[in-house]
Parts: sequence; structure tokens; C-alpha cells
Amino acid sequence: MKVSCFKEQGGTLQLEERARPVPGPGELLLRVHACGICHGDVSLRYGAFPFARFPIVPGHEIAGVVEQIGEGVEGFRLGDHVGLSVLFNSCGQCGACKAGAENLCPTWTWTGMMVDGGYAEYVIAKAAYVAPLPPGLAFSHAAPLMCAGVTVYAGLRLARCRPGDRVAVIALGGLGHLGVLYARALGARVAVVSSTKSKEREALELGAERFIHMNSGEAASALQRWEGGADIILATAPNVESINAALAGLAPEGRAVVLGVGPGKIEVDPVALVMGQRQLMGSPAGSRRELRETLELAAKHSIRPRIETYPLERAAEAFAAVESGKFAGRIVLVNEA
Repeated sequence: MKVSCFKEQGGTLQLEERARPVPGPGELLLRVHACGICHGDVSLRYGAFPFARFPIVPGHEIAGVVEQIGEGVEGFRLGDHVGLSVLFNSCGQCGACKAGAENLCPTWTWTGMMVDGGYAEYVIAKAAYVAPLPPGLAFSHAAPLMCAGVTVYAGLRLARCRPGDRVAVIALGGLGHLGVLYARALGARVAVVSSTKSKEREALELGAERFIHMNSGEAASALQRWEGGADIILATAPNVESINAALAGLAPEGRAVVLGVGPGKIEVDPVALVMGQRQLMGSPAGSRRELRETLELAAKHSIRPRIETYPLERAAEAFAAVESGKFAGRIVLVNEA
């Protein structure tokens, strides 16, 4: 089978041939039809994750079919359409796992970082961590939901997003456009806060009722004029400057959820935090239950990420496109059946 892998940290993607793996007990062999390229894969390349293991086949936004079933696996049939996220495995015994928050397990295993991922024709998965794909959801559209989709959905769920809430989505990139779609699907009203003025039309077409230009220097005050502020700020941009610029735009009892991670420090006014009973929180990816809910919501509300596809053989070219940041949606590697 073909794979595209990093031989070492800081290296470039190398296309090579390998033997097709065989699933062990409790495992499935998936034929990969689509695998999204996440910004986390870029961070992986440059050493942001000290637990990463090289050489590695990256890719944790995987959609495909069950090709082979390992011993002891029940509930799956050959040909089932399924997906695999960054959560490859967890201990199952800690408090987080028992509470259904496996993404907070201190000894999790990450797909495409600690075990080989989806930049390949086939990938091994733990059956217990594989999610069924709803009918009608194409592989290429399902793949980005395995990380980008579940990340924004889990963040909104953590912030207790309710119908009628005012949700301010910071940035309209690979995470942000899905943040708008999922917030709308949950019945929220949406404003987009962006440093790119040309994104206004796109924001309104996605369903946002307001667009706030970050570079005006008045993001927080503009949010406060939105009926007293945002109930939720969903910070999808990987920089702290945008969070700092918008944080004072939270309404009383508002919640700011940080999804995008970048260098620097988030600055919080403790008086505003305390007197307004506001909250600042982080949210990493999502649990198995949240992944299933993410997919179900996408099917119910026709949520489809903006994608651009490349064949696996052009993985290095596709990866460079993600690094450049020129495409604001999600880039997906595809294998023809």
C-alpha cells in the first residue's frame, strides 16, 4: 500500500510502499477513502507535540470503509462507512474515561502522531473508537469533521450553547467556517470577528447576522453593542491577539472557548471576569460521544465543510498548501476506490 510519511521531525513528506497491515484483536483495518490535513499535522512536523513518534504517517481526519475485522470485534460489517478521529485509544479506567471524556485521558493515544494515521491507503483502528458515518455524508466531507468538526461542536457544547445564544466566532478559516455552521445548527445567532475585511460576504452567506472587522480596533465594543455582548466567544484563530481584542465583548455570564492554540499570553481583566461572572476555558477535540453527535448534526442540518481535494500521491503538495494558509477551508487527501 502507499503511504506518505515523515521520517523525522522537521522532514518533508515521503511517499513509499509498505505492506498492508493486519488488524489484531479488537481492531479494524480501514480502507482510507479520504483524510483531511489538519493544522495539527503542521504542528506535528515542527515538534509541537513532544509525545509524537517518528517516523510517522500523519493524518487524524479519516473516513473510509471497513476492509477487515479483527478477532473479537462485534457491531461492524465489511464495507461499513466509518470515521476515525485523533483519539485512537484511551485507558478506559481513569476518571475522565469513566465520565465519557476520553479526550481528557492522561494516557490517550493520538492517531497520526503516536500511531500511523490516514495519509495512507489503509489504516489500523481500534474498533471501539471508530464512528459510523451517517448515510449521504461523502467521505471527503466527513473527513474534516473528525477533527475540525468535533472540535468546534465540542467547544460549543462545553460552553452550553443554547438556541438564541449570541455566538461570536473569531476567524473564518478551517475551523471558523464550521464554527458558524454548527452554531447555527444549534439554533444560535452568530457574529463573525475577522481581521480580513473581504470575509464579510462569506460570513453573511454562511448565516452570520453580523461581521466585525478585527483591525478596526473595536472588536470588543462592537460585540458589546450586539445587545449587550456575546454569550459565547468561539476563538478558532491560532493567535492570542484576536482573543485579547475580543474578550471584553463577552456579556455577563458569557463564556469564551479557546480552540486555536498559538504563542503568547491571554490577558484577562480579573474585575470584569469576576463581576460579570464570565468564564474562560479551553476545549481539545472531543469524546467519542461528541464525535457521533457531530456527525449526526452534520447529516441532519446538511453541514458540509469547504474542501479542496488532492490525491494521496500529491500529499506533499497538499501539505504545503495548508502550511501557506492560502485556502481558508479544509484540504483533503483522497484515494480513488
